[in-house]
Amino acid sequence: MPVAATPVYAVPSATSSPRSTHERIQQAYTEYWAVLLRAGRSTPEQARELLKPYVAGGYLEQLVEGVRRMRDKGREPSGRVTPRVKEVWLAGRHAKVVDCQDVSHAYLVDVRTGQIVAKDEPIQTFANVEAALRQGEDGRWRLESVRIKDKPCTPLNPPDAMETSPQ
Repeated sequence: MPVAATPVYAVPSATSSPRSTHERIQQAYTEYWAVLLRAGRSTPEQARELLKPYVAGGYLEQLVEGVRRMRDKGREPSGRVTPRVKEVWLAGRHAKVVDCQDVSHAYLVDVRTGQIVAKDEPIQTFANVEAALRQGEDGRWRLESVRIKDKPCTPLNPPDAMETSPQ
């Protein structure tokens, strides 16, 4: 990504009709996570069609292969992830989103039984996510990669802080 990227620290909420480039990037990123959940419950072919509007290049094939491997193991995603975008960086037709995503309600289930697949590691509450996006010739922003970093994160507005703040 070019060095001339400009950060936006106070990222507005995504709306149905975003006005700024930063809002469109955030909306594409946020919608991707909802579509990814549906894609994970689909066949690989259906997953490809669902993800095409949100994912670019080799990352699409990587996700479709991940769906295939998950289905081969008899698993699918369940629950939800809640993006909590901290930063959006923009450099021309490239962008980066930094997210401290709430993953406390996301898990894998066995497709036959619907039971949660036990994890060997402790359940995570937040995932430190960095996503790269590129604007296509059609003007749409699509994800090129998503990286979950080992370093822990704290969301800008933790759920408890939002619930207990004075009105």
